[in-house]
Amino acid sequence: MSQSSGEDRPDPELLRLVGRGDPAALRGLVFRHLPRILRIAERITGNPADAEEIAQETMIRVWRAAREWNPQGARFDTWLYRVVVNLCIDRRRKRNPESLDGVPEMASPDRGALADVHYGQMNALVRRLLECLPEKQRIALVLSYYEELNSREVAEIMEISPGAVLGLLFRGRQTLKGMLTAAGIKGWDNEPET
Repeated sequence: MSQSSGEDRPDPELLRLVGRGDPAALRGLVFRHLPRILRIAERITGNPADAEEIAQETMIRVWRAAREWNPQGARFDTWLYRVVVNLCIDRRRKRNPESLDGVPEMASPDRGALADVHYGQMNALVRRLLECLPEKQRIALVLSYYEELNSREVAEIMEISPGAVLGLLFRGRQTLKGMLTAAGIKGWDNEPET
C-alpha cells in the first residue's frame, strides 16, 4: 500500500478523508482494521460467512458515519469494534442457538487422552463451547483473550464498567471450566487434577 492510501496516517485523519469521499482513505482503514474485524466477528458468531458479511456492513457504516464523526468522542477503534460486536449480537439473535450435539466426543481421559489431544481439536472444542456461553460473557472472553484488549478497552466497547468486564470474564471462565469438566476433560487449564 502506498503512503498516499493512508498506511502511515492516523485513524482520525483517514476518517476525516473518508468523510470527504476519499476511497483511498477508506482502503487505508480497511487494510488496517479488517483482519481484527474478521477475527472478532468469527469468534463471536462462530461462522466465517457471517464474519465476512459483518465486516462488509461495518465498513459501510464507517463510510456513512465518517462525515459526522466527532473526534472528541470515543476513539475510532473503540467505536469500530463496538459496531462489530453489535452486528455480531444482532446476527446471533437472528439464528437459532446451536446445541452441543455437534461437538465431537473426546477420547476417554483414563486412557491418557489429554496427552494425545491435538491443540487444534482442543481449540475447536473451546470455540464451540464459547458459542454456548451467554452473549456478554462470550464477547468479553473473545475481546480479552483472543484480541488481547485490556479491561478498560473491553468496557468501552461493551459500554459497561471495567468491574463488570472482570465479572463477565470470571463467570465465563467458570462456565467454560464446568462444561469442559462435564465433558470429562481435566487439566486443560493447568490446574492439578483431583
